[in-house]
Amino acid sequence: MVIPDIMEDRLLYCGVALLSACSWALGAILWRKLGEQLSSYSMNLSKVLIGSICLGFILLFVGFEAISVRSVVFLGLSGVLGIAVGDTFFFLALMQLGPRRASLMGSLNPVAIAVAAAVFLGERPASGVWAGIVVTTLGVGWVIWERASAGLSTENNSLGIRYGLLSVLCTAAAVLLAKIGVASVPTVQAAWIRLLSGAVGLVFWGLWRSELGTWVAPFRSVPLLAKVLGVVLVVVVGGFWLSIVALKHIDAAIAGTLNSTSPLFILPMSCLLMKEKLSLRTITGTAIAVGGVALILRG
Repeated sequence: MVIPDIMEDRLLYCGVALLSACSWALGAILWRKLGEQLSSYSMNLSKVLIGSICLGFILLFVGFEAISVRSVVFLGLSGVLGIAVGDTFFFLALMQLGPRRASLMGSLNPVAIAVAAAVFLGERPASGVWAGIVVTTLGVGWVIWERASAGLSTENNSLGIRYGLLSVLCTAAAVLLAKIGVASVPTVQAAWIRLLSGAVGLVFWGLWRSELGTWVAPFRSVPLLAKVLGVVLVVVVGGFWLSIVALKHIDAAIAGTLNSTSPLFILPMSCLLMKEKLSLRTITGTAIAVGGVALILRG
């Protein structure tokens, strides 16, 4: 009975990773609606600051556990790399490439995570899981490529591509660090440490650039702040925390791949919430990615 129990737990946490991806997708739709009022830096800073406060209040009720300095260091570095540095490079890529092509580069994350986890953590997913990782990545990339292909200019984008690749590398490194740090730490506490570290990194980044005041200025509007709070709750509780839960209990390569499926959830949400139409290529790419997820779940 041990093997079935293990398989049931694995399927459960794969489901958690997919639910996290769904939450990221909903958060992306909601952020898009706020994009006309907030800069990328303002949105990222509000996400980590409000998220840190919310998780901090939760921890006041559930209690803090004593954790090792080693875990704090690894989770802190993961937050700085993944949130402060990695997201900064992503925003720079966003400025050079535009949102669609920058998002396309995010499909490289599962490959980078899988390779890095195999090299540095010694993870050895089964061949079926590797096949699922490849198929899922291809499916996600196929879907995003169509959404990225419309209306692109032919300008030189080499700088944006370099920023995008640096973002991918930072994300992969952050996932590995989080995987090590979260091993003996409650997931809520681990998520809080990562968010708080990312917030500290962004604050110092804003101070260094003398732009912190500009980033926080829009939040003087109480109605806008209330909308941001709702989006942050979806992103932090639904996306960020659940991704940490999945990362703690399944391989980093699998968790990273399933989390990368958020663009697939964006498609039906866009149809329902933004009245966008789906093409045959989009439906085909979604089917390919879903097949990849099935291979991962069976691997």
